[in-house]
Amino acid sequence: MKYIFIIFSILLISCTSSSKVDESSYIYKNLDKEKNELVRTFKNDYSLWKNNNDSELYEDLKFNLGAFESFELLRQAQYRKMGIITDLTQIQNIIDSGKPTFLEGWSETCVYCKMGEVALKDLKEEHSEDVNFLIIDVSNRYLEDVTETLKFYGIVSTPTYLIFDKKGNEVHRSVGYAAQGEKLSNILFENY
Repeated sequence: MKYIFIIFSILLISCTSSSKVDESSYIYKNLDKEKNELVRTFKNDYSLWKNNNDSELYEDLKFNLGAFESFELLRQAQYRKMGIITDLTQIQNIIDSGKPTFLEGWSETCVYCKMGEVALKDLKEEHSEDVNFLIIDVSNRYLEDVTETLKFYGIVSTPTYLIFDKKGNEVHRSVGYAAQGEKLSNILFENY
């Protein structure tokens, strides 16, 4: 009986810890710039390096996360760092946490989403302690399948902004570029 309890405990811990992402698990290694050749740099995003074996390394410049052996691993780590989530259960748990939630349907290739990042930066900084800010990657090229989440929240285009009150009820929805920070700030303030 004692062994069954120990095995059950280990399984429970491994299942619950798998939902959290450890950013360091994506880091390939620290980049030795003397032994590698810089191919090109994409300002404020990443640098591409090659070593003597012609294998590529991608150095994160956005968050200083380290170097990665593939572009996909680099993007996964950056997306996790940005707070991009795709799992419906995880998103629902955050929305039901007792704080207002600002959910953003976003895509890396969406020009209006990029414009929204700039317009909403102050809003996110101002309310970061009192509001959950979530981003769903609608195009989802680097994370888990997001289809179920998109269907559940009715997100069909980008950008989509959803605001939920403390009880998890949707109180505002806007689709398309409507990143009016002051208007959204007032809606959030009403739902504290």
